[in-house]
Amino acid sequence: MSARTLVLVAVGAVSLMATLLHLPWIVTLLALVTVLGVLGYLTWQLGAQARDTKELHRLRAGYEQLDQQAKLIIRTDLELHRTQEELDRKLASLFALHELGQQLRVSLHPDEIYGKLNAQLITSFGFSKGLVGFCPAVEQLTWRSRIGVPEDVAEQIRQHLLSSGRLRELLAKPAPRLLKAAAEADPSTERLCQLLATNALAIAGVVPHAGPAGCLLFGREEHLSSDWRGDEELMAILTTQLAIAVENSMLYEEVWLSRQELEHRIQERTRELAQINSQLVRLNKAKSDFVSAVSHELRTPLAAIKGYAALLQGGQFGPVAVAQTERLAKIEKHTDLLAQLINNLLDIARIESGRVTMESRPIPVHQLLETVSEMVKPQLDAKRIHLKTRTDGVTELVGDPTHLPRVFMNLLSNAIKYTPEGGAITVSLQRDGSQILAKIQDTGCGIAPEELPKLFQEFYRASTPVNEQVRGTGLGLALVKRIVEAHHGRIWVESEPGKGSTFSFSLPGSPLLQAVG
Repeated sequence: MSARTLVLVAVGAVSLMATLLHLPWIVTLLALVTVLGVLGYLTWQLGAQARDTKELHRLRAGYEQLDQQAKLIIRTDLELHRTQEELDRKLASLFALHELGQQLRVSLHPDEIYGKLNAQLITSFGFSKGLVGFCPAVEQLTWRSRIGVPEDVAEQIRQHLLSSGRLRELLAKPAPRLLKAAAEADPSTERLCQLLATNALAIAGVVPHAGPAGCLLFGREEHLSSDWRGDEELMAILTTQLAIAVENSMLYEEVWLSRQELEHRIQERTRELAQINSQLVRLNKAKSDFVSAVSHELRTPLAAIKGYAALLQGGQFGPVAVAQTERLAKIEKHTDLLAQLINNLLDIARIESGRVTMESRPIPVHQLLETVSEMVKPQLDAKRIHLKTRTDGVTELVGDPTHLPRVFMNLLSNAIKYTPEGGAITVSLQRDGSQILAKIQDTGCGIAPEELPKLFQEFYRASTPVNEQVRGTGLGLALVKRIVEAHHGRIWVESEPGKGSTFSFSLPGSPLLQAVG
């Protein structure tokens, strides 16, 4: 309802009221209420109409806004769809590169590597055609992969790359490049696009640090992709992957050849060492046999010398002067030393040749140490050396009851020899897992580090002031080492000049199933 209508209605109501004034007051009151009700209704209708008009304008503005948003959503959806397609293509390219990398790991020759590119990889890169070339030299090109390119067309492209110098340029500047035929004034690019029947071309060189080079030519229609920078990055990854694979194959081939040569040399040296070892075994056996035979031959006349010296010293052939008695005593002393030398040589030769069988049975520790201590007691008393023993719960040793005490005897005699008067020697035993560890420690002059590895060699004596005064054969420690090793043990020494020496050896903690030899 318009404002003019409301005015007319109001005028009519006023006229009606004027007429009603001449009526009774009850009727006038009713008429007045009626008129006011009509006016209120008309006013409400006018307000509702205004609100409807305002709502209509608001709805129209909202519709226009929704229409703009719908258009924006449609454009965004199209952009997202294109982006998703591009991401899917790149993801497919990365998967294809990963699969290619797995295949390249098993390629052992460079020319095989360039033949691994297939149609799936080319398609995943967004290209429809491709050529992969193998270039052992700058002026040599052989296609290893052809995807969507006939053989005759591939040959024309090869001839064009060689004749135009494009191949040389590509290998000099191998970075990937994406070219459009319409935007290029270069006749060479136009010719390549024409031969591939495409309007967009991707070219790249593969130049490894070692091994033959290669080249890539991929073609496609320009509208298939617009992300040229991303395609160049993918091409760069591909060329780098191919270059690394070529370098690895060259390194593998070089390593393989070196390994073959090394194995051949090792086989030759092994045969030579086997022959030398066989000769050494024969010579060692001959030496042991010779030493054994000579020792046996020496023992008989030595026994005669010792016997006659004893008879002469005892006056069996007449009175003996004091000077003669002294000389005969020296003869007997040196005869004993020579007999000890011969016995040691015989024992070493027998152990090395396996003619001596070491028993493996329990030996009471207390009895063994008591026997050895009594044998060396005169030497200990002469130099006032204190001998200490510590068993730490070890009650028995496993070994030969004849030869194992000689180990303790020789090591103790050696320690007494190099320990000054008033010194101390400690013999200790302890369990070390399944082994028994024995140590003979002295407070002697010690041994230089450079001489420690030679101590157990036959006839070797360390260059110490004591050795210059005390004579010896250098066979005691060698014999000890043979006996310990014959018991399946190990012996070693720790020493410092001026701080004494510690000779240690290990023995099995339980009897062996078979006798050791």
